[in-house]
Amino acid sequence: MRMVVPNQPDRDRQAYARSEMASKGAAWPARRRAAADRLRSPASSLPAMFHHILRGRGPNTMSVASLTALRADLAAHPQAPILLSGNGQAFSAGLDIDALIADGPTAIARAIEDAAEALFLHPAPTVAAINGHAIAGGCLLAQACDLRVLNHAPSVRMGMPGVALGINYPPKLLCILRHRIPPHGLDRVLLEAANHGPAQALALGLVDELVDDAVAAGQQRLQALASHPAAAYAEAKRALRAHLMDVPAAERERFDALAAERWSAESLAANRRDKPGHHD
Repeated sequence: MRMVVPNQPDRDRQAYARSEMASKGAAWPARRRAAADRLRSPASSLPAMFHHILRGRGPNTMSVASLTALRADLAAHPQAPILLSGNGQAFSAGLDIDALIADGPTAIARAIEDAAEALFLHPAPTVAAINGHAIAGGCLLAQACDLRVLNHAPSVRMGMPGVALGINYPPKLLCILRHRIPPHGLDRVLLEAANHGPAQALALGLVDELVDDAVAAGQQRLQALASHPAAAYAEAKRALRAHLMDVPAAERERFDALAAERWSAESLAANRRDKPGHHD
């Protein structure tokens, strides 16, 4: 048998080829690991979350001061993912009637509209950790968040009782509600003006998920949303929502003409019910 011995240049080329294959083989796992690391950003590399806790008299009722504080926190943390929850055992039961008397109906209507708009358009992820009752303005602020998780305790109630209280909704608030509540639930939520238990709130589209611990679950969901590229998230949210806040002048004028009477403390007190209708 004749043995063919490669000449020196051939041997050099073969050795180089084996070396290249070995180096590429070693490099590919490292490249795959690097790509996986980019997809699985560690928690330490995520933007810092900001937790705003709704506070007020009783079940965190709202005033111009508390709504202004929410807007100030959003403005101070423009790129931060926001977790919104309530102090104690409630999320928020809506407007503080005493504060309404002190602040005036026009001021408080504008304050809640401005706060909800700022939350709705916040460029980073927002999660409502609904840890208790979310009625009227409390329910509304939850709708302005990207994701809504609710404690499924049977006693918890959510609802928009504005019609039962005789008020007309500010136009930007209606825009948010139309966008966030599915068509099958929107008319029921606004026209029945009832308070709903957790299962019915989920069925109507007032919340996305029922959980044992709203704050703990909300933190987890917020971290998941914040793992997406921040610029892409902000741009998608802007494209989906920014145009919704363009309210026709006629709608604004109609609201302003009615609000002074319908948002007055006297009107709200006359239409107030201690136990609004609800559905379990």
